[in-house]
Amino acid sequence: MKSENKSLVNDLSAAILGKLHGLNAKSAKKLVKEVDDAARDIVKMFAKLKKEEEKEVEKDAIKATKKAVSKANKIVKAKEKAAKKAEMASKIAIVTDDSSPMAIPKPRPAAAAKKVPAKKPVAKKVPAKKSATTPSVESASFND
Repeated sequence: MKSENKSLVNDLSAAILGKLHGLNAKSAKKLVKEVDDAARDIVKMFAKLKKEEEKEVEKDAIKATKKAVSKANKIVKAKEKAAKKAEMASKIAIVTDDSSPMAIPKPRPAAAAKKVPAKKPVAKKVPAKKSATTPSVESASFND
């Protein structure tokens, strides 16, 4: 055992045995041995759990590093792709005889606003007024 673990075992057994008293010599000897064995087992389990936690922390750090590297690679690839696109656009501009040889087409906005059609005005129906000058169909007489 490491010296750290030995001192921890001694501290644990001293703390436990300090609370116990009133036994005869034969029973006390057995109790001391049992307490020391239990303290050793506890310290071994503690050391094992501590190592497992350290391994998990290392794994998490490795995962975080890999994730950061992959993210950086994606950014680099995107920039390279944009540079190639810009280079191709400038070459196309030269070939198509644009007014400026370095003309680069403007990128389209990602979300174009859709035009909402205006509402058509609804004409209200107004009842026709009867005029006194026009005779109604019922009052007209047809004599032939």
